[in-house]
Amino acid sequence: MQELNRNILVTGATSGIGKGVVEELVKNSNNIVYGIGRDATKVESLQRHPNFRFITFDLYQIDEIENLFKSKFSDIKFSGFIHCAGIEETLPITLYNPQKVEKIFQLNVFSAIELLRFLSKKKHSVDQASFILLSSVMGELGQPGKIGYCASKSAILGLVKSLALELSKRKIRVNAVSPGIVNTPLTQLLFEQVDADNVKQIKEMHPLGVGEVDDVVGMLTFLLSDQSKWVTGQNFKVDGGYSIQ
Repeated sequence: MQELNRNILVTGATSGIGKGVVEELVKNSNNIVYGIGRDATKVESLQRHPNFRFITFDLYQIDEIENLFKSKFSDIKFSGFIHCAGIEETLPITLYNPQKVEKIFQLNVFSAIELLRFLSKKKHSVDQASFILLSSVMGELGQPGKIGYCASKSAILGLVKSLALELSKRKIRVNAVSPGIVNTPLTQLLFEQVDADNVKQIKEMHPLGVGEVDDVVGMLTFLLSDQSKWVTGQNFKVDGGYSIQ
């Protein structure tokens, strides 16, 4: 089936994997890519593309997502959605409190659920659309000092399985992609929080080395394409061998 005039929504479009997948998607003139982020200055070069639309929006404002659809997407039906926005934190459990955990879940999980609540409606998505959420290998394997992050990424996997079944009647696919450590600004922030020995250990946990953004983008574009039309409810690990040890 030929894919024409696909509207694709990407969160976290200003950095890391989100920005990387936007840069790949706009190469196809049939894609109209809507990127959500907080800082438009980070995508100035992308805004020169005629098929890119940037929406400045803070996904922590979950109560405003309904207004976002009413004001920006009222007449748009999406063929694809990729939730790349997320926050990572390294903190021992003795320093955690419910508010800190809730903040992580707000961006990583709750904003995704609210976006999907509207995207799942017929007025905002086409049949056979593809919805993709970024989880993490840490959602299954765990990591010391990351209970909030690991718990949120585990929640994404449960969300994907349930919603894939719920939307199957419209042939909408819902999948997760779980990267290992990828060279992004978020990773650099992580490395700054731990000592050199820990950084070395983290890198050595990836038999093929730390990944690059492009290593994940290929899986995302595959899951958006018609080549994955019989794939739903799955979690694809793209982790350089991290999870097989």
